[in-house]
Amino acid sequence: MTLEEGADALSKVVGFLETHNGQRLAIALFSIVSTLVLVLLPGTAAAFAFGLPYMFFVPGFAIVRLFFWKGTTLEARFVLSLGISVLVIIFLGLFLVLTPIGLDSNTTRASLVVFALAAVAAEMVMNRNTEEEPGKKTRTEKVEPFKFDKVVAAMLGTALVVSGICLALIITAEYPSRTYFAMTEDDSAKINSTRVLGSNITLTIEMHNGEDGPREFSMAAYCWNDTHWDTRWYNYTMDEGETQSVNVTFVLDQPGVWRFDFDLYIQEDGQERYLYGNLHLWLSVVEE
Repeated sequence: MTLEEGADALSKVVGFLETHNGQRLAIALFSIVSTLVLVLLPGTAAAFAFGLPYMFFVPGFAIVRLFFWKGTTLEARFVLSLGISVLVIIFLGLFLVLTPIGLDSNTTRASLVVFALAAVAAEMVMNRNTEEEPGKKTRTEKVEPFKFDKVVAAMLGTALVVSGICLALIITAEYPSRTYFAMTEDDSAKINSTRVLGSNITLTIEMHNGEDGPREFSMAAYCWNDTHWDTRWYNYTMDEGETQSVNVTFVLDQPGVWRFDFDLYIQEDGQERYLYGNLHLWLSVVEE
């Protein structure tokens, strides 16, 4: 391909991107490609190269096309895209935190690509009756020349600063733990607290690693108000999202009122072990 042919091809691509369908296709393709890069290459230079515009420009640009396209200048569209993108990220984060979906890396990426594609689809439906019919000559939209005045510069600088702060907060954020620790008997949380002397009780303790990586889970089972029952330890190395259940049986050969406790400790590699939570059950052991 000659230099002239390359320039001609580039001119056609740029011309296509100046059309409504070209921009819609660009938003959709960039959102999908960026999502794949973030999933397959997390933490790499490619992830940052695609992730920054994906988070701080694409969502806002889709909204600008939906609501603010007519009558706005190029620089206004650019600044609005940056500012609205920040708002979209904030509202998506709040939506994920306040719903059962939850906020993590997977749901964040999924919500962003769904939002971008939904905004493109909504804009296409809203404007389908106002665009030129196929076969007719498309009217060229008159856009004012790019003028970078002080107000726009201040808005752009503010948007960039806010975007940088939001990015730093997202990178350094500690997402809420979704670890859980539960006690049941025969798959029911309703446990009879009165037992007959000489019987047994078998409790199922379920532990789920909702942290952001593998952890060492240690669970101690013991009687809080008597040393008759020895302390038993159950240790597991659990990957993120893994669930482990253990059945703990106590022989109820002592009459009285006893409290059986279960303490769960979690340890990250290279860190100190900490007490995550306690479950306990009061039992009244009586003679028949």
